[in-house]
Amino acid sequence: SPPLTRTRMSMSTTPAPRRTAVPPAGALSLLRDGHLQGYAPLILLSVGAAGAVTAAIAYRFSPPLTGPPSHTRPGPVGATIDFLRARMEVACLQLREIGNTGGSLLRWPETQYHIWSLMGLETNRRKEYYANLRAGVEELEAGVPHVDTGSAGGAAEERTRKLMMEAKEAPALKTLVLIGGGHTHAFVIKMAAMKPIPGVRVVLITRDVMTPYSGMLPGHVAGMYTRDECHIDLVRLAEFAGATMIHAEAIGIDRINKVVHLNKGQPPVPYDVLSIDIGCTPATGGLDAKTKGITKVKPIDGFAARWDALLEKVLLADANRPFHVIVVGGGAGGVELALSMAARIRNELGKIGKPSAHVQFSLVTRGATILSSHNARVQETFKRILGKERGIAIRYNCEVVAAEEQKGEGRKALVCKGGQRVPYDECIWCTSASAAGWLRDTGLDLDPSGFVQVNEFLQSTNDADVFAAGDCANMKAYPRPKAGVFAVRAGPPLNSNLRARLAGEDLSPYEPQSSFLGLIGTGDEAKCVGSKGSLCIEGEYLWKLKDWIDRKWMADYTTALAKKKKAMMDMMAGSRDTPKVAKGAKALAILREAVMRCGGCGSKVGGSILSKVMKRLKAEQKASIAKREEILLGLDSPDDCAMVALPEGPPGKFALVHTVDFFRSFISDPYILGKVAANHALSDCHAMGADTVSALAICVVPYASSEVMEDVLYRMMAGACEVLKESNCTLVGGHTCEGPELALGFSVNGVVEKKKALKKGGMSEGESLILTKPIGTGTLFAANMRCEAHGRDISAALQEMITSNKKAGEILTEHGATSCTDVTGFGVLGHLHEMTQASAMGAEITLESVPVLNGAVECIQRGIYSSLHEDNARLRKVIEIEPQLRQKEKYALLFDPQTAGGLLASVPRSKSGQCIKDLRAAGYHSACTIGVVRKGGIIKII
Repeated sequence: SPPLTRTRMSMSTTPAPRRTAVPPAGALSLLRDGHLQGYAPLILLSVGAAGAVTAAIAYRFSPPLTGPPSHTRPGPVGATIDFLRARMEVACLQLREIGNTGGSLLRWPETQYHIWSLMGLETNRRKEYYANLRAGVEELEAGVPHVDTGSAGGAAEERTRKLMMEAKEAPALKTLVLIGGGHTHAFVIKMAAMKPIPGVRVVLITRDVMTPYSGMLPGHVAGMYTRDECHIDLVRLAEFAGATMIHAEAIGIDRINKVVHLNKGQPPVPYDVLSIDIGCTPATGGLDAKTKGITKVKPIDGFAARWDALLEKVLLADANRPFHVIVVGGGAGGVELALSMAARIRNELGKIGKPSAHVQFSLVTRGATILSSHNARVQETFKRILGKERGIAIRYNCEVVAAEEQKGEGRKALVCKGGQRVPYDECIWCTSASAAGWLRDTGLDLDPSGFVQVNEFLQSTNDADVFAAGDCANMKAYPRPKAGVFAVRAGPPLNSNLRARLAGEDLSPYEPQSSFLGLIGTGDEAKCVGSKGSLCIEGEYLWKLKDWIDRKWMADYTTALAKKKKAMMDMMAGSRDTPKVAKGAKALAILREAVMRCGGCGSKVGGSILSKVMKRLKAEQKASIAKREEILLGLDSPDDCAMVALPEGPPGKFALVHTVDFFRSFISDPYILGKVAANHALSDCHAMGADTVSALAICVVPYASSEVMEDVLYRMMAGACEVLKESNCTLVGGHTCEGPELALGFSVNGVVEKKKALKKGGMSEGESLILTKPIGTGTLFAANMRCEAHGRDISAALQEMITSNKKAGEILTEHGATSCTDVTGFGVLGHLHEMTQASAMGAEITLESVPVLNGAVECIQRGIYSSLHEDNARLRKVIEIEPQLRQKEKYALLFDPQTAGGLLASVPRSKSGQCIKDLRAAGYHSACTIGVVRKGGIIKII
């Protein structure tokens, strides 16, 4: 059975050594080597002469068993050979199972039908394997053959193009709110991009930016997948779909006013149609799992991090003392997790040279058997694997009712209903599911367990505008187990019915399948068990089949998004007529770039253009620029704030400072945009050491229904007001207008004591250069636009961007800073150049000391730059740097435009150490010294 051509990776992000993929033997070679000699008569009978011919053809034209793949076969011939070869190999596998009766001759037809269906999937896997092997391709194509992925091609592509144009131009009339990023909602979000809904704003409310795929969690625990490989990045998916993603937790629904309430004081979100897919949590039967050191598997999105901590604890445990690991739950999830944990822990202990005999594993179930929803042969198979092969004890009829500390023994114990005690050091809780508590206060119809009752349309039974799917829902007419396969399958019908409800059309009924093929892993790539109805089948190829299905499904929501995004942008660009005046490479390049320009400070006009305009104004419009003696800093100064003397004029003690900032949105959530924009505008005053007093807002809101426009503007200003209040700055008014894109800016006024005002000039030789925040927002959000950034990196960057510079400015002033600026659109070097020019000094920067945001270097390595980067990089002609350093990604990041960046200041060297300590204590954890002020007017990078 062919291994998938890919890199195996451990739970860390460090790749394991690549294994050479050896193509499997064909059907004739299996006979030739004697593996199937007993089946030879059956093979010849079942396949016949035609089969023998096709087998010979496949064997003759197949790639060699070793060595490089063949790249010379014509496409159609190669595809035919791949199919024949795969079909013959699978025929041999199928013949091995000809005697699999499912435990009874009466069930033989049913069992053989399930085997036939399974072998159809295996044929497709092998076909793709051989095609990839021949082409030298390692990445799996997105989409699973037996699940509708909604891909479009041909005439469908043209319809998609039209829908995309309509969706872009049509004002938002209604709002579809999705609570939770589960498997079902993932499909709905993806389809919002593939088949846009003109006139509908899609809003995703999610507690976590990464949502795990439950089918791959045991493989992750076993070390077969990295965290990224088994998680859907919701930031990337929402960006792909053009959906608004709100990173918050829903805590309630007001169905009368049709709003969703959020935690952390965020404004409520209105909806026209609402869907819930928030998963579930294991039922603990009143047991306080949190305080008793028990790790719950669900919500799955938090389990991965908890597993890392648990694994580390086991590895550091004393090998001379027994260490008990308990898994509570005898279903497929608990069994697979127990096997995966045992395999991983023993493997990791072996790597560090520690014995594993002291780690004892047990599976606790309240039932009389394990895997009660599967057939008896599957149950017996896993009893053998758990007990005889893996040494995992099974405790039956043990319903856990409490947990207690065992005095004097330093460990805890589970207390079962009959009084039995099971000692443990670590316990994983993987039992039947329970619903989120806040659902009980919504007034929605719930089943006795608290799950949302839905009808055959996946619609609430008492609210036509509320839908639910996945583990949090219960179909009244078709109750099904809480399993990922049902959530995945519910994606297309939910998507169809949500669209129908928004359009006021009839809904389509959906009856979920009553059974499904379960491919249950064992924590070992050499063994997997297939189960469906009467079927029980084992084999190494089953793990490869499971891995193939899971990876292809995940690819549709992860690795394929960037390619699809590019194709969509190309489609949009192709739908526009090229202006007749667009002649030459330069004009065409501008048109291509116009499709995907950055927002935030990456959307600023380049410094070179701005400099030329200012020079022309001073030279050609000198007579038009009024001169007043109250203007202390104005157009003649490089500072970001103007300084105006108070009415008493010189020699007054205080001066007014004025600044303005404005940019179009680069974030889908208006609330976060409001915070970032306000923080960005205030930073000019903080850098000068001014006390901010008042602000005027400048808002551009896309035309939509009055309800949508009100919500967008309210959320945006609510976020801004929170940040303005932190700086004791009063919002006194502003101006709003309609426009094609959401944009926000502020004109901020403040007061500063003139003698203490920090300007860009004033640096002295030998002073330390301190940077308070990491850099990299430009490249990260450029990558985010292309669906190539990691959601966790975007979230971390946004946390830095909403962190106020007020306290940093105060700390720098306290430690005698002589000059300061905020790092924004012109990047570190652009703003440092302004400081050196104003101070008639030079600077020396230690490249490796510059703090950068997670993921920024990776984006530069992939050649992703902000729109403003090229203009900023023109400054490199005045930079002195060794050729080998010029190739470093960090050097490129010095030109990266920042939005709401940190402060860059010169501080006396004797005070810089304490200054850094105070900055870090105040929450600026990346603050550090990045260089020193030198004479000479040159910026040198070392």
